[in-house]
Amino acid sequence: MERREFIAKSALALIASGIGAGASSSLLASTPQPQSALAVNDKSGKPTLAFVLYPGMTPLDLVGPATVLRNPHLNVEFVAHDLQPLSTELSFLQFLPTTTFDRLKQVDILCVTGTGNPYAHLQDTKMLDWMHKVGSKAEWVTSVCTGSILLAAAGLMKGYKATTHWSMIDDLKPFGAIPLDERVVIDRNRISGGGVTAGIDFGLTLSDTLMGRESAEFAQLLVQYDPHPPYNSGTPKTAPANVTAEARKMIWQMVEGATPDWKQRVQQSAKRALQY
Repeated sequence: MERREFIAKSALALIASGIGAGASSSLLASTPQPQSALAVNDKSGKPTLAFVLYPGMTPLDLVGPATVLRNPHLNVEFVAHDLQPLSTELSFLQFLPTTTFDRLKQVDILCVTGTGNPYAHLQDTKMLDWMHKVGSKAEWVTSVCTGSILLAAAGLMKGYKATTHWSMIDDLKPFGAIPLDERVVIDRNRISGGGVTAGIDFGLTLSDTLMGRESAEFAQLLVQYDPHPPYNSGTPKTAPANVTAEARKMIWQMVEGATPDWKQRVQQSAKRALQY
């Protein structure tokens, strides 16, 4: 049996056995009911999970959680300004939207993943306004990496605990968010993941929240997520000081080279966000 066939049959067995069956009519019997009906453009009656796409995204921020969240109980959309392919931080890799901000009027789960330079998108008011509109009515508002800064810029994180990439965590504060240096943070109906690879942890956490622990464990096993990195350098808490300094320098050289006015953008965007 080929690997793809095995995964497909295993997923069917998962559904047949009743794992995650509680999500068939709502996200979770134990969670609050959505403030509104399911996404109006979804004819299947399934909850809609929408990933926001924009230029310069970090691919793994999206691919990690999207992989572990694949489930026939969810209608997954990739939403952007238009349907044109979008370049990512990897110039040879593009993402293809499935719908647009104008078409998608409602979502049940909003997810904004990150980029190495979120400040480049703080002036994209159409995207931020759409995020605020659908996020205000969504059952779950979520992010990976610096996606939480964009959520905050959309006025969706004021008074909420959140995490983001370690190098930019302080930039949650101007938007009224409460930054926590943790891998995954859950605060009421907000779930945020830390930098890049934390997207997998985030995805498994959201899978557990929506469909139960066994569903998340099944997804974890399918992708063999059992990290044993060769070096203990994945966070400033454990990385050598010189490595952390060089990484921070490289990150901010890139940001300042592309958006030299990033501080002003944060101030202006925070003022706007707090007025939503």
